[in-house]
Amino acid sequence: MVRNGTFQQLSRSAMKGQPTEIWQIYNKANSTLEIPVYQRNYDWGTLQCSRLFDDLETLAYSDREKRPKHFFGAVVGKSEDSWTWIVIDGQQRLTTISILILAIAHAIADEDVEVGRDPDLGRKLVDDYLLVDANPHNLKFKLKPVKNDAAAYMALFGSESDFIDSSNVTANYRYFRERLRNTELTAYQVWDAISRLEVMHLDLETHDDPQRIFESLNSTGLSLSEADKIRNLVLMNQKLEEQNRLYEQRWNPIEQNVDYRTDWFIRWYLTAKTNQTPKESDVFEVFKRFTQRNKNTIPEILDDMYELSKASKAITHASTGFPTVDRRLHRANLIIGDVVHPFLMQVVKDAWHGETTEKDLDDVIRIIESYIFRRLICQVAANALNKIFATAYSELRKLRTDGQSYADLLTWILRRRDGGSGRFPNDADFRDSFETRDCYHLRPNYRQYLFDVLENGDSKDNRDIADKLASWDLTVEHIMPQTLNHAWEEELGPNYEEVHDIWENRIGNLTISGYNSAYSNSSFQKKKSMPDGFNSSPYRLNADIKTVDRWTEEAMQERSKRLLQQAVDYWTFIETDFRPPEVVRPTEPLGDETSFRGSIVTAYEYGDVSETVTDWANLTPKLMRILLEQHRTKLLEFAETEALLTTSPAEHESERGMRVVDPSLGVTVNNDTDSKIALFRRIFAALDLDTEELVFTFRPTATDSGKDSAPEPDPHRESTYSALTKFLDAVTEASVLKPSIEFTSDLRDELSSEFRPFHRESWLQDLNGQALAQFTAATPVAEMTAEQVLAVISGLFASEAMFGAGAVHQSIIDGSMKGYLLRLAALG
Repeated sequence: MVRNGTFQQLSRSAMKGQPTEIWQIYNKANSTLEIPVYQRNYDWGTLQCSRLFDDLETLAYSDREKRPKHFFGAVVGKSEDSWTWIVIDGQQRLTTISILILAIAHAIADEDVEVGRDPDLGRKLVDDYLLVDANPHNLKFKLKPVKNDAAAYMALFGSESDFIDSSNVTANYRYFRERLRNTELTAYQVWDAISRLEVMHLDLETHDDPQRIFESLNSTGLSLSEADKIRNLVLMNQKLEEQNRLYEQRWNPIEQNVDYRTDWFIRWYLTAKTNQTPKESDVFEVFKRFTQRNKNTIPEILDDMYELSKASKAITHASTGFPTVDRRLHRANLIIGDVVHPFLMQVVKDAWHGETTEKDLDDVIRIIESYIFRRLICQVAANALNKIFATAYSELRKLRTDGQSYADLLTWILRRRDGGSGRFPNDADFRDSFETRDCYHLRPNYRQYLFDVLENGDSKDNRDIADKLASWDLTVEHIMPQTLNHAWEEELGPNYEEVHDIWENRIGNLTISGYNSAYSNSSFQKKKSMPDGFNSSPYRLNADIKTVDRWTEEAMQERSKRLLQQAVDYWTFIETDFRPPEVVRPTEPLGDETSFRGSIVTAYEYGDVSETVTDWANLTPKLMRILLEQHRTKLLEFAETEALLTTSPAEHESERGMRVVDPSLGVTVNNDTDSKIALFRRIFAALDLDTEELVFTFRPTATDSGKDSAPEPDPHRESTYSALTKFLDAVTEASVLKPSIEFTSDLRDELSSEFRPFHRESWLQDLNGQALAQFTAATPVAEMTAEQVLAVISGLFASEAMFGAGAVHQSIIDGSMKGYLLRLAALG
């Protein structure tokens, strides 16, 4: 985003610039918009197109007087001659709008969308904004994209059989066609919204240097931060009095609470609320989508942000108001890191509200300390932590049915990952690693933390080791020095080189001292007896050094064993008796090693997408579609050499087990689970994606069904109602856990989407004219016809549409929705 000051400065000195509706850039008769060859290829994907279409729908529904325009960035160019305008900056926007205009025209022609006010709109859009010459034998295009994009763009004007499906141009055209088929807007309303998109249109003078202007526009400068853009978003559309109130009572205090690291805080706030960690560069866009999907108003969202910003401050400043917790946090902050922030903010807030206790909160932090430190010492890769702590709070709240302690629930959440990359190292692994780890070359904050714990443990008689190490008032001392002299060689014996190589940086040879430079590589006896030597050291860490006369390998081994026992006692291996109800569905990330053979998948989550599925074969093309939308070029390149993928699916569509993802990609699914998982991992490696971000949900190993005398039908077999019965595991789980309405929101939204094709418009007639409650009270589910079951579910969703959320949620948690889905499975 370019600052207004930059626009004004460049406008005064170099070019003519003014706010302009984007359609006017296309509207010059007989002129073309040419993308020069030095520009990059068109790389907007369906994510950016989705945001644009969402904005257009919002704009179309908004009051034109209150919101006449929507700012859409900058478009910069220079006239080459009377007929050609060279696009220097803004090609992504111009190309996307051209694709959308063409999609509207074709949607009108195919009757995929109602035209609205102007029956001749489709022809006018093509003739006025897309073509210079509409002669069918010699089409001349208004926009001339760069490189390979030009061929894909021009192909859209012809037969679909000639489309170039490997191009983002084609993928985005197809995406817009799909959105136009599903939107409630008319084509005219969509076009009217496009006509309200405003850009800063900068037209270079003849003497201007395009390269210099391009560099000025794209320089790092003082561009707006993500938080700046978010502040503008949340305050801009409020009345002046409300703007001032929200800024003074909410936004400014939030910034103060987080020490003005507002980008940082909002990123972790979004993680806490969405269970997904956005990239630092995407925080504004993710926040924008969050507000659009959230049922709360902007002031209510700011209230919530304010509450969590106070919890954030309490964590980072060790100021929760709970003395035992604050003592622990003061030290734990050296190691627990940002990744636990989304989880811990919410637990601190719950402790303030009486949802849990000071002791429970202290135990939670102690568990996190042990988990992270054991993994660090055992050198377990940290990439799994992000997802674990992004989802831990919502998982904990879902599982808490009988007031269990947060510590017990967190223990179960962490320990159930013992088979994979999220494992909690056991005592055997920790002992081996702790004694042999190079503890001298740990990161400074880890080293400060380690020696503070070994010196103080849980004692209230606390010596401030960490802060003194940070300020260099204390240093880590090698008892046996890093460089041996003759006296030390004699001290260590004939195998001194081997002893030195092994023990130099191990914990058994390391301690703390304020006199490191004075000790140097003096002999052991001198280090002990010199003024301020070990014999007069006040630190517990040096107690056993005082009791030995020689510093040999045996002495280091003995000290190592003592410190190891301290470590095992402090960083304990956690266990719990808690077990969730049998209907709880387990989850597991894709990871790099876990085997899923024999596991029945019921859902998956990747990025913003969370979907219920019937099986692995159903999941595979869905996942491929997401990856294709985000990484089209790379995935299609990979597909050229991958046996289970094809870039010409139309040629293989008749083959058994081939699923078409889109016209450019097909995937084979008639193979075993191991083959599909291996394919996913190969793709993630080729696209350089984190395998921890793809999370599967599985059917529980046991359910609460089967108590009736008649066996229940298999709800997972392919049937007429598979799109609905695939939700059985989720609604069964919810009927036992009975979560709040907030926690069934995603399930209800997805069920609603899948139910649309089954919706009964005449649902009241199907219920014989009876009220919904009257019919369900009088008619056993086992006696309902399929039409009646669908009518009941239609009535529940109609109730939500009329009176707000509640009816479908209640049917989920009271078990009646489970009964309806089981009946459909039996009738399918």
